[in-house]
Amino acid sequence: MDETDERDDLVGAQGKLVVFLAALLQRSNIASSAEFGQLLAVFADSVAEADPGEGVILSRWAAAVKAMALN
Repeated sequence: MDETDERDDLVGAQGKLVVFLAALLQRSNIASSAEFGQLLAVFADSVAEADPGEGVILSRWAAAVKAMALN
């Protein structure tokens, strides 16, 4: 496995963790998944100003959380 594959695996695993945490927050009545996804999207935009690459990753995670909230 090369470095790119490892990085993709890491980003994918972390994204799944973010979705899992969003589900736990919703289940505990702390924040709905839709709200968490929206807040994560705002955070992604902020981070993207200083680090566009990280902003892209965070925005993908936000989109995944929002998609999960629709189900």
